[in-house]
Amino acid sequence: MAGKRSSTALKGHGVKFGATVRKRYGKVYRTLHKKRRCPSCGSLKFSRIASGIWECPKCSYKIASGAYDIDVEKLQS
Repeated sequence: MAGKRSSTALKGHGVKFGATVRKRYGKVYRTLHKKRRCPSCGSLKFSRIASGIWECPKCSYKIASGAYDIDVEKLQS
């Protein structure tokens, strides 16, 4: 019998929420918590401080972008 795969991101989200909702939540959680490189100084400490506000604590670079991920197209223009 195969072992049960566990994820801390989906802890507490059992069968009652449905497969589609759990998959969608897992995708958003992984996107939100991945490491990002600061566009200004290049450090890996670039993180979200509020919905749509991203900041690097090392160089204090702050931008407004997407709620769950940085819009790369906005940074290039």
